[in-house]
Amino acid sequence: MEFTGRRIVTGHDAEGRDVILSDGPPPGIITPADTSAGFGLAHWLWLDGTARSVDDGGEVPAGPRRLEPPAGGCSVMLIRFPGGGDWIPVDGDEPDRPGMHATDTLDFMVVIDGRITLGLDDGDHELGPGDVVVQRGNLHRWRVVGDAPCTYAVCMVRPDPDAAASTVTLSGATATGAGRPRRLVAATRDDGTSYVLADGSPPCVLSPGADDGVKLVELWQSGGPLSTPDQGGDPEGGWELEPRGGGVAFRWVRLPAGHDPGEAGWHTTATIDVDIVVSGRLELSLPDSAAVVIGAGEAVVQRGTHHKWQPVGGDAVEFVSLMLAVG
Repeated sequence: MEFTGRRIVTGHDAEGRDVILSDGPPPGIITPADTSAGFGLAHWLWLDGTARSVDDGGEVPAGPRRLEPPAGGCSVMLIRFPGGGDWIPVDGDEPDRPGMHATDTLDFMVVIDGRITLGLDDGDHELGPGDVVVQRGNLHRWRVVGDAPCTYAVCMVRPDPDAAASTVTLSGATATGAGRPRRLVAATRDDGTSYVLADGSPPCVLSPGADDGVKLVELWQSGGPLSTPDQGGDPEGGWELEPRGGGVAFRWVRLPAGHDPGEAGWHTTATIDVDIVVSGRLELSLPDSAAVVIGAGEAVVQRGTHHKWQPVGGDAVEFVSLMLAVG
């Protein structure tokens, strides 16, 4: 897959119409010399703190490159690492455990192409295209499997220690066996070591049609404004479009080839969303703009616009969606 870092940003014009504000790679993108194999990095969204409106945030601030956001903030990136087989080093890691580190963030990661190993204290866990990881401030490290590169997207949300405590009921992470998507949830033991809490298909799945192939999967909900990285779990009860308790929602969507939602597909949320295509081709429609199509490894930053999704071509489309409540 060519690493383009393409990002579409939606919003509103001076007359309040839903429009596409930009379409292309973000500023400061690192493009591999070999666009199919070398290192690449694209920042799709940066929030310096808790979002108060759908228009908050934007590009990474000028100066030394930053990966982790400040308290209450969020960073969403597309990253490609070349193959090679060694643990990817980080500043301050220990010589006898290269690459092992932890961040004070709740992270959502999805593999776009290639294969990569997640190293935890309980062992190594290999991941492939479409696999999702939820990390909650735990120790971990990464190593690309084989000589081919690996491309993945990661959303990092930093807690705000002053955030109000969540009052939404969530169940602990569980898995229902093999299936797509595979979700691996990491956790931290009392002694500080990291381990896999759950690995398999998430339990919260909604298929609106009887056998139409549409699947909406809850990957994680924070249940309210994030105050600690280990906050959240699987929601209980029926499907709700907005994030529970005004928090963060991470979801996986599959639309089969030929699916046409019609007028029922139009919807609006008062959230900042980052929608990332994992496989297939996805058409975005806005009422006042021409429709656009994105493919695997490309993203839409959705800012409170009225919109509709539809698959394009002969294959199903799969995408993940990060939804950040505002206010």
